[in-house]
Amino acid sequence: MSEILSFLTGGWNYVLAALAVVAALLTSYFGGKKVGTVQTQAKADVAAAEKDKSQVEEVAKKQSENAEAAKNVQSINSGISDSAARDKLQRSKYNSAD
Repeated sequence: MSEILSFLTGGWNYVLAALAVVAALLTSYFGGKKVGTVQTQAKADVAAAEKDKSQVEEVAKKQSENAEAAKNVQSINSGISDSAARDKLQRSKYNSAD
């Protein structure tokens, strides 16, 4: 019994050190858990941004192709005569014979 009393009276440093170690372990566990959650969310955000980036690039490419096609048609149409343009419009698939 005297050993336990002497440990408790003189060994508070060991008890406090053990509690500090337990507290440090708990803090590192829960802190690491939060870091893992943040990293997972960051990876998901990066994947979503990459998807959005590729979609924007596809839209820009399609718009560029459409603009080039419009320029080509404009240059072809500017080089033909009025009667040829009229004939072309009459033969167009968009022209209906009323």
